[in-house]
Amino acid sequence: MGRTRPLACLTILGSLLLAACGGEDETETAAHTPGPALPPAKPPPYGGGQYPTFDAQSAALYRQGAEFTHADPNAAQENGLRAGFGQEALCAGSGNPDCASASAYGLQNLEFAHTAKLPDGRNVTGEGTLIAIVDNGYRTTHQELAGKEIVRFLGGAAALGVDSHGTAVASVAAGKADGRGMMGVAPGAGLHLSSWAIADDRDLPAHLAAATADAAAHGAVVQNNSWGWQAEKPADAEARDFALSGASDYAAYFAGRQGGSAAGWRTLFSTYDAFQKTGVLVFANSNDAELGDASAWSSLPNFVPQLAEAWIAVSNALFSVDGRTGAILEANLLSAPCGSAARFCLTADGTLVAPARSSDTAYQLGTGTSYAAPQVSGDVALLAQAFPNLAPAEWTSRLLATARRDWPDFQASIAGETRFAAGVRRAYSRLFGHGVPDMRAALSPVGGLSIASGRTVFDGEGTPLAEGLVGNGPIIGNAVARALAGRTVMVVDALGADFYVSGAVMSRANSKRAHPGMPGGARPGQRLDQAFAFTGSLPAEAGPLAETGIAKLLFSQAFAGLGAAPAFSRLMALGPDDYLQFSGAMERSDAMRFAAARLTAHAGFSSELTFSAGHDGSGGLFGSPTPGPLMAAEDSGYMATSLTLGAPFGADWSLAGFAELGVGYARAAPGALVDYGALSYGSAGVIVGKQAIAAPGDRASVYAGIRPAALAGKAQFLLPVGRDEKGVISYEVLDIDLARADLPLRFGLSYANRTSNDFDLRINANADLLLGDPQGYGLGLAVGLRKSF
Repeated sequence: MGRTRPLACLTILGSLLLAACGGEDETETAAHTPGPALPPAKPPPYGGGQYPTFDAQSAALYRQGAEFTHADPNAAQENGLRAGFGQEALCAGSGNPDCASASAYGLQNLEFAHTAKLPDGRNVTGEGTLIAIVDNGYRTTHQELAGKEIVRFLGGAAALGVDSHGTAVASVAAGKADGRGMMGVAPGAGLHLSSWAIADDRDLPAHLAAATADAAAHGAVVQNNSWGWQAEKPADAEARDFALSGASDYAAYFAGRQGGSAAGWRTLFSTYDAFQKTGVLVFANSNDAELGDASAWSSLPNFVPQLAEAWIAVSNALFSVDGRTGAILEANLLSAPCGSAARFCLTADGTLVAPARSSDTAYQLGTGTSYAAPQVSGDVALLAQAFPNLAPAEWTSRLLATARRDWPDFQASIAGETRFAAGVRRAYSRLFGHGVPDMRAALSPVGGLSIASGRTVFDGEGTPLAEGLVGNGPIIGNAVARALAGRTVMVVDALGADFYVSGAVMSRANSKRAHPGMPGGARPGQRLDQAFAFTGSLPAEAGPLAETGIAKLLFSQAFAGLGAAPAFSRLMALGPDDYLQFSGAMERSDAMRFAAARLTAHAGFSSELTFSAGHDGSGGLFGSPTPGPLMAAEDSGYMATSLTLGAPFGADWSLAGFAELGVGYARAAPGALVDYGALSYGSAGVIVGKQAIAAPGDRASVYAGIRPAALAGKAQFLLPVGRDEKGVISYEVLDIDLARADLPLRFGLSYANRTSNDFDLRINANADLLLGDPQGYGLGLAVGLRKSF
């Protein structure tokens, strides 16, 4: 993996030439100085409870560790390397006073990954995953590899062989984090090691296929390939020659160019394709910066399209950053550009102090795509640990879609755009592909979090948490929110990755999103303002009936949530102190509510008996809108009867009591997570009134009671709890007792006055709250003025 010459060349069959993608310095490393620390990034804008969870302070301390920075060259080493490539010294052309060398691992925000916590308490280090390495030999006794889980594939050979290149590549991917030397990107991962150097020349494709199949059989989540052909060919030239060759497929063409049989190469390509079902293939790009395009082999999906599912090509560059903000200032490409592979290409800092074979504690400085590629392979292992339910294609998409691209040369070389998902489109550069991996971004939700409610995370309708999930509804109350509080809910980001949040977090968001029982944030005062129209114009001498008639506006479901719907109210006198009232509303063609009431008064006592019914067939829940999957109903309806009794006591004082009993049903809308079915409900309240407070004809009332609440009923809740590699959602069926919602209470003050000019003035102020939920409250104020003619 060196800068000036190949590490090794192996001649097989006279025409199969295989080489490691670079070389290495032959001197031991000098003492190095850690680069400047970057400040912790700002936390992403989403709510708490998801995983992995980050600790910026722990990450900043971790970044200062000697093992984290050991792989970085010191300033003298980097400037010597830059001079060897004919480049200016570090930051020589920068006008930024904070310009500094980039830490290879810090560039990718690995400190956030290694210190992040998963729900089981583990850090994101690749633990439990297996990284396959195809290279030319390994010193497995080196302190970075000794004692690790290592699976060897010998393919009939006696041993894998020993070489610095393979030792370094394996260590960069998964070297131990034990306080000695350097460490790998995924220090907790195990290794599956195989060697192309031990294969017989005639059996090379078969040997590579067998090694790949064995890695898949052992559960490898990624295969790293830091090797290429000694005579590299640019992908654009390869495409032209392939098109002109007349070959039936690329395997036949490649056999004619490289040697071997078409059948052997087809077998290898088929094995690569099969590996992508369980793992990602990572291939180093050519180190030949003069090639002009990506190497044809690292661009293989362009010639064998079935390999485009989970394939990443990797280029190499040196980076300078703003030491204060961490922003990338400049990237100097040392390898072939991403070019034709840009759609599936990343770029990393492949200049590292890595293990060498000369002793178990030897390290050497090298640079090349051979050291850049295993960093990306380690990144895949980190994602595989954090998101074990994602498919390899999804791990690939996360790395590409979240990569850093915040420097001028990237923006100046944009060659196209990739659409990863709805609302997730990212530009890529012909030089740097999708940019530099950013593990903090890759481990975080992309495009916000949603609760999914379909068969899969890809075809179901998601409701963004940022918009607020309404889990409180009329009659239903907060029964759903209470059921969520003790549960963990799977939510997904725009790429379909599964995150897990506490139902309590969602419930708190619900309380802030909408007033309890009032989806959409409607205030009780506003509704009462509309509902006052239903009282009609009782004559002044009706006295107590006015107090009796207003009770249903305060506590009845029939008069809740009327909004601005066209409404009517007709009051017919049947005799002295005896009235019949018809009222209703037609909110939409298939949403309506009606009520009929008999109001009577005798010897100072008054009563009102009301029968009401309503139906909503346009997707509302008992007359209220139902955004999101928790309250969504295809149609709902109710029938109820209520009774109000009033009596005077003392001078101009009166007392009225109200009670309502009803039954209802709600049928779940397609895609809804909750099916309510049938239920019964009730409400009750008392009103104390006083006449002649400020004027002879006025009346003031104070009231308290229970708004409509379920008395009995069972709902089924399909709680999303996970997904599999195909994105199919797993649900847990919860039975919800609707009667266990917090009791919805209402308190208020009302004032009415009919002036001498026949103006009706009404003022109402009230407070609604949920007993047992300190956040479930709302305040309302309504003022109405009406002129009678």
